[in-house]
Amino acid sequence: MTSQRPASTPSGHGPRPFPPGTGPGTGPGFDSDTDFGPGPVPDTVPGDGDRARQWPFVGRETELAAFRTHLSADGVGALLVDGPAGVGKSRLAEECLRLAARAGHRTERVSAGVGDAVLPLGALGHLLPPDAPGHHPARLFRTAMAAFDGRADGGRRRRAVIWVDDLPLLDNASAVLLGHLVRAGTVFLLGTVRSPAPPSDVVDSFALGDSTRRLEPAAFGPEETAEVLRAALGGPVEHASVRTLADHSRGNLLLLRELVTGGLAAGRLVRDNGLWRLIGSPAQPPRLTAVVTNRLTALGARRRHVLELLALCGPLPLAALAGTRRQQEDVEALEEAGLVRVRTEGRRTVCALDHPLFGQVVRHGIPADRRLAVYRAQAARLAALGPRRREDALRLASWRLAAGMPVGLDVLLPAARIARHVRDYPTLLRLLDGVPAHEAVLEVWLLRGEAHHHTGDWAAAEECLVAAEGLAERAEDLVTVVMERTQNLFWGFADTRRTLEVNARAAARLDAVGRRVLRINEAGYRLYAGRVPDALRLLSDAEDVAVPRLRMWGQLQRSLALCYAGRADEAARLARAVHEELIAAEHAQLPECASSHASGPAIYRVAALTEAGRGQEARAVGREAFDQAVAARALAPQIWLAAHLGRCELVAGHLPLARDWFTEAVGLARSHGFRRAAVFAGAGLAAVHAQAGREAEAVRELDALDDDQLHVQQAALFMRQLAVAWLSGLRGAREPAVRVLVEAAGRAREAGMAAYEGWLLTDAARLGAAALVRVRLTQLAARSEGPLAGVRAQLAVALAARDHRALRGTAEGLERLGLDMAGAEAAREASVLAAAVDESKAATYAAVLSRRLLDRCGTDRVSAERVGTPSRQRPEIRPLTRRERDVVRLAVEGLTSQEIADRLVLSVRTVDNHLHRAYAKVGVSSRHELAAAVRSLGATRADAAGRPVH
Repeated sequence: MTSQRPASTPSGHGPRPFPPGTGPGTGPGFDSDTDFGPGPVPDTVPGDGDRARQWPFVGRETELAAFRTHLSADGVGALLVDGPAGVGKSRLAEECLRLAARAGHRTERVSAGVGDAVLPLGALGHLLPPDAPGHHPARLFRTAMAAFDGRADGGRRRRAVIWVDDLPLLDNASAVLLGHLVRAGTVFLLGTVRSPAPPSDVVDSFALGDSTRRLEPAAFGPEETAEVLRAALGGPVEHASVRTLADHSRGNLLLLRELVTGGLAAGRLVRDNGLWRLIGSPAQPPRLTAVVTNRLTALGARRRHVLELLALCGPLPLAALAGTRRQQEDVEALEEAGLVRVRTEGRRTVCALDHPLFGQVVRHGIPADRRLAVYRAQAARLAALGPRRREDALRLASWRLAAGMPVGLDVLLPAARIARHVRDYPTLLRLLDGVPAHEAVLEVWLLRGEAHHHTGDWAAAEECLVAAEGLAERAEDLVTVVMERTQNLFWGFADTRRTLEVNARAAARLDAVGRRVLRINEAGYRLYAGRVPDALRLLSDAEDVAVPRLRMWGQLQRSLALCYAGRADEAARLARAVHEELIAAEHAQLPECASSHASGPAIYRVAALTEAGRGQEARAVGREAFDQAVAARALAPQIWLAAHLGRCELVAGHLPLARDWFTEAVGLARSHGFRRAAVFAGAGLAAVHAQAGREAEAVRELDALDDDQLHVQQAALFMRQLAVAWLSGLRGAREPAVRVLVEAAGRAREAGMAAYEGWLLTDAARLGAAALVRVRLTQLAARSEGPLAGVRAQLAVALAARDHRALRGTAEGLERLGLDMAGAEAAREASVLAAAVDESKAATYAAVLSRRLLDRCGTDRVSAERVGTPSRQRPEIRPLTRRERDVVRLAVEGLTSQEIADRLVLSVRTVDNHLHRAYAKVGVSSRHELAAAVRSLGATRADAAGRPVH
């Protein structure tokens, strides 16, 4: 999950998280970037109960690799780690020191300080012998050389590694002595340097040397932030919360720690349904707030007024802030101080606060009367100019409301439409909730109902939509309202009966065209209840609907029905076409598609691609759409995308990834009242826990499922049966497990859900019933599109025949489709069967293949072995010796046996003997096969990429 960043960079600095002179590590009480103001910052983050977790060190693999490279290089004597306060320089240096110690180097830490700077050898004195002749430079140097002389290790001498924290504060005598020791090759200097910082002769004395390298730890992005948060909090973190914390911390680890600690203390960062998430905005860290407040207090009244305008109404056009020369100078000064940022948006230049924390602090200090005055003045200015951009209507209405001014529907409705278009439903409700019932027109009720639905207030949505339906006189208005109302009834109240009743009652009031639209609407809800053939019949003419939004909705339901029916390739093509059409409509800002976020159709694409055996594509499409949904605050797409990405990983056998995605979906769905989504994701999470061997967790998730919803949502019911079956297998009850799966597969067959039938029967084969299910899986393969059904049938046939060659081929086929757990099991079974008939090479190759695939399944592979399937046992493979690894590495690089012999000072015969022993251990017979095996084993961790960012 670590993004690729340059290991070593020239001097230069990234975005400043604070204005110069106001950030952590500056001013009284800020004496290092491991402190954050007066008093210590806790090194632990509270977890569950009274348990405390140490703040983790993660996401610095690139920087650590750079340190290893520089330490082992003959021409490098010093590495300067520089960057702004709080980026993690000292923590990185500490880990580098640990690496050096593990490699056998002597390590020492020196903390330079202001007091030491005035004392000769004040920093290094404690490392020198008591009788070191400080008054005689030559003798002092020889004494220091002897004191730091590297320890022998098989004839090889290792340099001592000395870490100087805050290198600019090192006294001159210590710097001169260290410089001599570095040039003599006795010491490797690791120094931390804060930037920006005043010029320093000490730093320059090292930085200008040819043997010095510089390393600037990059500010963490969202992925690294997610990794840190997950490790610190001990569990997955909601993606939207990660995004918020990443935005507020700007990749600064010290600020991130303050935000987390403050959020925990204020009760805003909570663990809810297994998922850590923020409630509201991050709590203001007291020490940070004090620093920023002090800085803002020092500003003049004019410049503080600019900040108040931006905090309440920003971003604002630069012309509105800098109309005079003096105002221009104020904005320039604020920009130079790092408090505001000027950027170009289209054809205009706008100004905004540089950091969200500044806005929180400034708004907190504005008196109520001045707030009203600011809003009134800005509303009057905008009204006088006239709205020039689309969002100006939203600004005008919002500012008038905030100022307590009367606002009519002529202003509110255009603003509400803009809020709907950008899916800012809380703002939409603030705009329209104050409209009296006797003044509300149909559009007001419809917009409010839609907003309540998207924010999870199903009862309020139903009330508004009932009112809207009563005002709908035109057929197109009635269709639109009924589509919204049935969605709320089905997904919000989880009431299938009322959903179909409302749809049928409205259809009776419409002509043939309107009835066809509502027939398509009905088809979607019958589809989820497991009536796939009926749904396909009702959706046969979905593409003929004239209204784009309704047509696309019908086509998406048809794509899901095709996916369930085993026609996954056709389903994927249809879902992709709708997805791309909706993306194009969003870019063109077509109003008829405004309520459907473009990430929504990706849910159907992920489902179809998973069934088509295109898991990598499913992950790519789903993750991109999920990130877009998080950015757009589109809650329902977030939940369903997470759930379907979890199912994709469960099918592949990547249990840790599946657990994280399902946990996200469950946490969001339960927290916001999405009952149907909670059941679907909860059943998937139970299946993950059962397959991973976590009995208590599986039972807990099964007990939490809503039985009423299971029986009207077939897909969730079938995943529940998967969980029940694997739980039985975990307890050693194979026959009951198989019976559960076969019975569930029978129900899937009756519902026309060939995709789920094949999945259920395949797991029955994995649990020992291959002979029982192979015929039906073969029939499904003949009727289904894509390679997935075919390889599942091959697996059952090979398991039933106990044919190790067929199992090995099937394992390779499963690997190509990314079904790593099933592939690992097939390869393991092939290895066992091959060994039983004394085919050792085939047994070894299959064992290596099994291990490789099992490694790709993630950390849960160890507990997964407890489920009881013999093929889940980790293959026993003889490890390569150190010399064999050296020979294999050079052979894979393309060196001949003679070249390897010359490099390692061996005979050619010895090299060939090592190679042949390695062939036998890996199960190959040539250098070409060896290279392929080594590459695939080396790619094991890379193939597990794509984990969700928590």
